[in-house]
Parts: sequence; C-alpha cells; structure tokens
Amino acid sequence: MTDDTYRGWAISYDPPPIPIRSFDWTATGPDFDADYQGEEDGFVGNGQQVSAGSRDALIVEVDAWFEENEA
Repeated sequence: MTDDTYRGWAISYDPPPIPIRSFDWTATGPDFDADYQGEEDGFVGNGQQVSAGSRDALIVEVDAWFEENEA
C-alpha cells in the first residue's frame, strides 16, 4: 500500500510485465467501485481510475477527470 495521493486519489506505481508503459502509474478515486458485467465484459469500473506512463502525466489525467466530472 502507498501513502502517495493527489486530490484524495491513491497513487500507485506497478509496471506490468508488458512493453507498454502507459499503465505503470494508476490513480484510484476514494469512491471507486467495479461491478461484474458478465463473461464478455468482466469487471467494469465506475470511472474513478486513471492510468499514465509517468507520475506527472498521471496528475494531468486526474485533473482532467475532475474537470470533466465536477458540476
């Protein structure tokens, strides 16, 4: 578990064993939830999770989420 947060979202660094680096960093909102939608779709999240290739790019993604979702 990490203590790294931004705007209340938990930040983690966990590079998967694939050559694509755009999922190395993940931020998860405090109200994140996922529901199983069946075999074809699997688990589908409520949108409170973003990923990026660097921490700086992740911060931009979190800010963009807030811009799109705040009323």
